[in-house]
Amino acid sequence: MRPRRILDGPEAGEILANAVAERALAVISVRLDDAWYTFKSRFLERDADHRFFVLDFQETHGTEPPPIEPGQHVGISFRHKSRKLMFASVIEAKGRFCINGGENIPAIRYRWPESLIELQRRAYYRTVIPSGTNVRATLWPGGVNARIEAQTQALSVWGGDCLDLSCGGTLIRLGDATAPDWPADQVVGLELHLPDGRPPVMLDAYYRGARRDESGLQCLATQFVGLEVTQEGRSVLGRLARCVQRFHRSSANHRSGSRERTH
Repeated sequence: MRPRRILDGPEAGEILANAVAERALAVISVRLDDAWYTFKSRFLERDADHRFFVLDFQETHGTEPPPIEPGQHVGISFRHKSRKLMFASVIEAKGRFCINGGENIPAIRYRWPESLIELQRRAYYRTVIPSGTNVRATLWPGGVNARIEAQTQALSVWGGDCLDLSCGGTLIRLGDATAPDWPADQVVGLELHLPDGRPPVMLDAYYRGARRDESGLQCLATQFVGLEVTQEGRSVLGRLARCVQRFHRSSANHRSGSRERTH
């Protein structure tokens, strides 16, 4: 089974119609200045003929959405059955939307997506890097755009090996014993050397904290952000999905071989 599919036309329209019918929850990613912001919204309406859809724009679980404006590019992801869907869009207008026969809530109209990326749910399950495979990682504070600045300050760059990988993030075991003193949700830049024979990928991520592995070595947890917004990011997402699928197969073959040796 392919780790991802590109959907467009009537099939994409049906999925968005279902999202509206279910008031599906969406996660929106937007870059403002040098920082990434994510917030949650629900589908309210869609119009395939006029090429737009509408999401609410209000406080969710005590979190206010960021100050976004028409013309800004965003990434949107949501769940559909056993799949995760994501796509890029542009804010067309801000206003209010009438629901439940009279309730008026803040809402945003977005441009109809050219296509949807459909990923298997298991692509977002952390998969252990198989024995004998090395995925080298380098990370620094400030995101991809801060790479040159970080490289001029040797103490601002950390290196290590990924212990696991998914399309959503990775856990990196440091070569040094000391973890960086970063606040939660610090945006970091990541360079990953995927074992696919191609140049390393560069992406932004959130720092999700430090913990030690079974050997007592320091590990850093990261969550990728913004990959669905740009064509380059979507290409990276495809590479990640293929690597994760390969790691799944390797783990399954290892388990199968272990069972055979016990019989």
